[in-house]
Amino acid sequence: MPLIQVDAPQGELDKLQQDALMSQLSNAVLRAEGAPLESAGAQSLVWAHFNGKPEGTFYVGGVSLEKPPFRIAVTTPQGALNDETRTRLVAEIGRIVDEVVGPYAERLNHWAMLYEVTDGGWAGAGQVFRLGDIQSVMDIKAA
Repeated sequence: MPLIQVDAPQGELDKLQQDALMSQLSNAVLRAEGAPLESAGAQSLVWAHFNGKPEGTFYVGGVSLEKPPFRIAVTTPQGALNDETRTRLVAEIGRIVDEVVGPYAERLNHWAMLYEVTDGGWAGAGQVFRLGDIQSVMDIKAA
């Protein structure tokens, strides 16, 4: 049950590139969690937001950047990832951003930030979802 939030410079990507980025990131996170990509349950639980930020709203060292890096924030339930899967996910995010956005000269083109929600801290529709419940819906076989 990942949540992906991408902050990007407004207008940096056209709609096809944005769709490709969000689809590829969604599938990367599902793979990292061990969910089969063909699972309708898994696909229904990977939510993603693309937030285009207006020019002049991103600063480094107090200076506004004309072409800011992308920020990819991935939130998962605690225990959904381990050190190995986090490392693979971050590498895949880097490959995807390089492919869709392209590298930036002499600096990073993105930040990837991984967050975890404490087990029992993910809820919706008036109920708490524990990791095992989420993995069951996503067709993830417990390790």
